[in-house]
Amino acid sequence: MITIHLLILVSCLAASVCFGFFAGRLWTAEKDDGFEEEETAKGREKKIIKEGKGWPVGSPVSGYAEIRREGPEAEIVILPVEDRLYAPVNGKITKLYPMGNAFRFRTEFGAELYIQAGNVTDDMLGRYFRPRVVQNEIVGKGKLLLEFDRKGLEAEGIQPEVSIRVEHHIYGNDVIATAAEQVRAGEEVLWMQDLSDHAEGCLGQPVHS
Repeated sequence: MITIHLLILVSCLAASVCFGFFAGRLWTAEKDDGFEEEETAKGREKKIIKEGKGWPVGSPVSGYAEIRREGPEAEIVILPVEDRLYAPVNGKITKLYPMGNAFRFRTEFGAELYIQAGNVTDDMLGRYFRPRVVQNEIVGKGKLLLEFDRKGLEAEGIQPEVSIRVEHHIYGNDVIATAAEQVRAGEEVLWMQDLSDHAEGCLGQPVHS
């Protein structure tokens, strides 16, 4: 009888040790995962740190955004959920391309942007685009620039994505892509950093981040 009780006791102790070992491993793994997630989050935050003064550039359309390129020629591509494209900031339409789906846009603070809806090269598909501005027109942020037919483009096998790209920025490398995964028209997707040495010649007043 004593032997049986002794065996039961030893078995219980062994089970407790095994349980404690695996529970400890599981807790450590969860802790490590949490740490990695925290570090990843910090890494993402570092990419969009804005210091000092600058100018925000909004999304021209609502949809799902992807940062296609970073740096002085940053590019944001948005898969739209609407058929309208708006001015991302105050500025001037310096060129309206013949197809009607693309613009060169000079902002009030001197940056040159290229904005395009749909990567279209066939002139016959121009029927899917209806520009609502003319070349050299001065516009305010939120002004309707273009109406386009997403479903029509998709039926032609064309992805109706909208891109906004920095073509020229007098402040060198101080262009920061800040787009979230999902954006609304007008929400910030780019940040143009102000360098005080070049601030004199700008039309718009920079804002504090």
